[in-house]
Amino acid sequence: MGKWTDRVYKSSPLWLQTLGINAFGYFWARRRLGPVFESTWREYAAREAWSPEQMSEYVERQLREQVKRAYGEVPYYREAFRKHGVTESLIANFSACDLTKLPLLSKASVRQNPAALLISRAAKNPPKVFSTSGTTGLPIRVFWDKETHQRNMAAREARSLRWAGVSYRKSRAVVGGRLIVPKAESEPPFWRYNHWEKQLYLSAFHINPSTVADYVSALNRFRPELITGYSSANYFLANEIMRSKLKVYSPRAIITNSDRLEPYMRPVLESVYQCSVREEYGSVENCVLATECEKGGLHVHPDFGYAEILNSDGQPAPKGDVGELVVTGFTNTQQLFIRYRIGDLAAWATEPCSCGRDALPTLKEVIGRLEDAVVLRDGRRLMRLDHAFRELKGISEGQIIQKDYDRFVVKVVPTLLFSQTDVELIKTRLATRLGTELTIEVQSVDSIPREPNGKFRMVISQIAKN
Repeated sequence: MGKWTDRVYKSSPLWLQTLGINAFGYFWARRRLGPVFESTWREYAAREAWSPEQMSEYVERQLREQVKRAYGEVPYYREAFRKHGVTESLIANFSACDLTKLPLLSKASVRQNPAALLISRAAKNPPKVFSTSGTTGLPIRVFWDKETHQRNMAAREARSLRWAGVSYRKSRAVVGGRLIVPKAESEPPFWRYNHWEKQLYLSAFHINPSTVADYVSALNRFRPELITGYSSANYFLANEIMRSKLKVYSPRAIITNSDRLEPYMRPVLESVYQCSVREEYGSVENCVLATECEKGGLHVHPDFGYAEILNSDGQPAPKGDVGELVVTGFTNTQQLFIRYRIGDLAAWATEPCSCGRDALPTLKEVIGRLEDAVVLRDGRRLMRLDHAFRELKGISEGQIIQKDYDRFVVKVVPTLLFSQTDVELIKTRLATRLGTELTIEVQSVDSIPREPNGKFRMVISQIAKN
């Protein structure tokens, strides 16, 4: 939804919100699941059985085409390549072994001018904009046209959902970050139903002991085949169901995404829902996708995007060693991400997965977003509060620190555009999700301290417990 429609939605009665969500669902069903989706997921499914050699040849072609497209159709890359000493001859005969000869693309560059990565035709009429969650609290704006959107969905259909025995065409429940129940103090229901996508959307911001029965009632009523959404929010909900000793419908699978599925989360989810739990790793930039198979391997899909894991010298890290994840996307041919420093750390597995999909390499681990859960006095536990900094050009980095149940300190690294308006927006946005009876102090700082791995926690709770 846009800003105007969000405001209308928040002030509307329940019946009008339901009508709006179904209109919204109709639009997204047509955009996400059209003819390109249908043909593309079958192509992904077919390539799954390829040998490593077949996949390598395919990926080489994709890399060469994307690099040629960048040089020929994106002025930003043409200039960057030339400054880096990249010749037209190298581009014409480009292969994976030449990747280290190309410059890296930083998040700061993308954040500053995301439209600079658009091919010339798309720059004249930019596609729809989406925002990432932002590891530093500051989102990246990503452009997707309809075909790109369907290709991205198709990869997940073939290599994530169908691996788990489910489909986007079937019913699903989502525990996600959209504020479908507008106020932190709202009354039930804490869900909305999208008829067109058979989607039950459960609020991630209202889960506590007093509300859990409403969530269970909705799940038992709509009986979704798949539950997906934030790992943390799904875990919080399952934990409350377990503590309340409520009986809940068992879906065919749970696929978590957006934040890391921690080891302590999986057994709780499996125990409560009595189904398999799979992890999915990706991003809104859609340059890399990793999904979990039936044997527990987290497979990277090189035909979706090429992944490099680099050591501190910028060279490929040995298998098993943690390094910086650098990715080059294939599905988006309008806005090009080439050797993009996505901001996460990862390590390749040292042994192949026993599932036999040898063309799809596996990860030992992904070290993604670092943040705690905010714990509120009413029992709610919330993560993913990056919305507080979204589209604030006066801030380069942000961190939220919970000092007590009702006292928060927000540290921001300001830019030259920083103003009191940014401060008030941060306070208002946090109050919308956390509640109005809070003390929120915004502090301007020169920098935010990093963890040993070079990243910082976007949310720190001094009272959080697992």
